[in-house]
Amino acid sequence: MAAPLALMLVFTLVRLALFLTNHGLFAALPVGEIMRAFGQGLRFDFYMTGLCMGPVILLLNIPVPSKIWTKIWTGMLLIEWTLVTGFLIGDLIYFPKVDRHIAEEIIQLSSDWGYIVSYAVTQVWWGLLILLGSLGWGLNKLCRVINRYPTPSLPWKKTGIVLGCIALFTVAALRGHLGRGKSLGVADVYNYAQTSQGAALTLNGAFTAYQVGRKGAQDFTNDYPLEEAIQNTQELLIAADEQVVSPQYPLMRQQTTQAKSTADPANILIVLLEGWHPYYIDALSHQNFGVTPVFDEIVQNGLNFTQAYAAGQRSIFGFAAVLASVPLVPGLPMFGYGLEMASLSAAPKHFAKAGYYTFFAQTSHRDSYRLCALASYLGMQDSFGWEDIPQRLPYRQKAPFGYDHDAFQFAADQITKHKDQPFMGMVFTGITHEPFTSTLPQFDKFPYDTWEHGFLNTLGFADWSIGQLLERAKQDGWFDKTIFIFVADHTSGGPADTTLQNHFKIPLIIYAPQRYAPQTITDVVSQLDLVPTLYDIAGLRPVYTAFGRSVFDQSVAHAALVSEGNNIGIITKDGAVRHSGSKLLTVEPYNAGFDVSVAEQLLLSLDKTAYTLLKENRWYNPVQESAQR
Repeated sequence: MAAPLALMLVFTLVRLALFLTNHGLFAALPVGEIMRAFGQGLRFDFYMTGLCMGPVILLLNIPVPSKIWTKIWTGMLLIEWTLVTGFLIGDLIYFPKVDRHIAEEIIQLSSDWGYIVSYAVTQVWWGLLILLGSLGWGLNKLCRVINRYPTPSLPWKKTGIVLGCIALFTVAALRGHLGRGKSLGVADVYNYAQTSQGAALTLNGAFTAYQVGRKGAQDFTNDYPLEEAIQNTQELLIAADEQVVSPQYPLMRQQTTQAKSTADPANILIVLLEGWHPYYIDALSHQNFGVTPVFDEIVQNGLNFTQAYAAGQRSIFGFAAVLASVPLVPGLPMFGYGLEMASLSAAPKHFAKAGYYTFFAQTSHRDSYRLCALASYLGMQDSFGWEDIPQRLPYRQKAPFGYDHDAFQFAADQITKHKDQPFMGMVFTGITHEPFTSTLPQFDKFPYDTWEHGFLNTLGFADWSIGQLLERAKQDGWFDKTIFIFVADHTSGGPADTTLQNHFKIPLIIYAPQRYAPQTITDVVSQLDLVPTLYDIAGLRPVYTAFGRSVFDQSVAHAALVSEGNNIGIITKDGAVRHSGSKLLTVEPYNAGFDVSVAEQLLLSLDKTAYTLLKENRWYNPVQESAQR
């Protein structure tokens, strides 16, 4: 039983390392909850230990008179121990980036193995050294065990008792208890933890990744009444001049006002900014980093939404929200890994039908996050990745996620090729994704000695690239007719602050100096509001489903639904709450008038509605849309 005990020890040591290296996150936890996290965390550790090693130990103790049999299953124990240890080290490295364990990201790793290997070798080599050291120790132990481990030779009755005990312990580990009820799941952590920080300390990354990987979604419980949830959601999202076209599809609607003239339609170019946090943009934070002069001018001369929020913490959340207004709430499969099986309302498809040239370009490889395929699915007539984009400058290092300047210039080339059509396009940047690499000498203002310095260097290059895009648009004659929408996919870095505001606030600027006078808008808005906003800007009147409302419609106070691993949250003008589905976790009041119960009910309503309509394929009906025309 040495191997299971050794693995349990590894789990505990990693939890201790997590606590020590993320002390700022856990500092507010009372001592009692910290102790409870270490104690109850053993349940989740035992689950993974039983899952990995229980069946192997059972086979190892079957009385087969063969040394080969012993060597095979003892070797398997070593392999499992090494893999789990390696995964825990990886989770320990990943955790501080989003203040939670690996969850839905495990589903997306298959398309980014090259990046993962490169990142491990160049950025977290110390983790590899620990893993190799533990592997060497394990090999040494294996050789000793094999040399002295006897072939099981107990009487059949005692053998049966031993095997029965092993099976019983394995079942107990996988269930988390010996009574009735479901086996242990991620959501069960809130039976022991009172806060999201306590839950994070209790869980381990191997458990969360396994649970999501095998189900394709998070465990989540929300018992809010469905009809009431739908009604609350409709009141928030459906505008006064819109009507629901089918009771079976309660968020599918169409504007009742006459469509605007499209004799000379505006172009729309969305720039999805990889990991930009408002903190690093001087015009938004009033800091003095000095690397965003172009974007500072855009902020000062555009519509600046100072309370804009991302829908999630990963790129796929931002992509789904901005192009399809789909919230990726816990309990649903990821977009690109099953969610697209439901009928979705796609903004690019509606623009293409209205005569626009639609395109998507990303700096990273075409199969990264499967975004090119998903963009085509959503109606982009052309989708491009790194493989399609020629390198234009002699960069100092190869960037793992491509170069913003090249992608912008390539997009401008595509626009020129279709100059007789209005266009609606998206360019997804990537240079600000770690690991950070040197681009051109003039942008290396800081040494590459910290995360922040590396990010600022690449941010400076990204800012310059945007300036070159705007200059190209002016030279080619499409600047004045184009509405630029700059929006981040999620945040990266920023202050050491665990609030929902800090975790999800993003830059959002609508920039069209010939159309909109500069304005600072302090109303809460979300990435999910952009699809209705695009229709509003273009004067389109399609039958559509969106989980948002035009940012120009302030007849009701907007709210931002956010997904944070196995938790959800809502941000309003008065305050924010974080919720597990069954328990209120944190409250962030912004003023004395914040009604926590109202915010909690709205949050549960939004989550329940999104989950049910997507799960039951009642989100959108293209047949119904055709019938409305």
